[in-house]
Amino acid sequence: MGTLNIVNIIAILLSPLVAVLVTRWLQKRKERRQDQLTVLASLIATRCEPLSPEAVRSLNVIDLFFHDKPAVRKLWREYYEMLSNEGLNNPSGYQQRTKKNIELITAMANALGYGKAITHLDVDRVYSPVGMWTQMARNEEIQNEWLRVLKATARLQVELLPQNPPGGNAVER
Repeated sequence: MGTLNIVNIIAILLSPLVAVLVTRWLQKRKERRQDQLTVLASLIATRCEPLSPEAVRSLNVIDLFFHDKPAVRKLWREYYEMLSNEGLNNPSGYQQRTKKNIELITAMANALGYGKAITHLDVDRVYSPVGMWTQMARNEEIQNEWLRVLKATARLQVELLPQNPPGGNAVER
């Protein structure tokens, strides 16, 4: 048996293993990219409401899903520090935070290969209908009023009405 035959036998035996390993590597790479795209899409979708639970969850997984993207992680740290700084709880601070959020989202798009296709101008363009904000304010007002009423009420008084007597008519009030 010659050296060429041994090499052929080894190649025949190892080729399925190599194929499986390459397939698994490609699958993991695809899943990681999909996770990154999901975070990016979520942050783009919620950029007009950065306090939404979806936006908060997405921000909290950046370190995991973008672990190998130092530019994204740097901007996330800077944005996190701004979010944690109570001194920025004013109109100027909100503007600074919004700008940093746009930088972060743009960096994520660049890291995922969107380059010039998605710029900071695209990320800054947000559709936010007035009616949505009016409804949200109205809902908050209703919730606050209910909370005020419930806190001021020592107990709720419930009056039970008699049920229909057997074979008779309902009691009218």
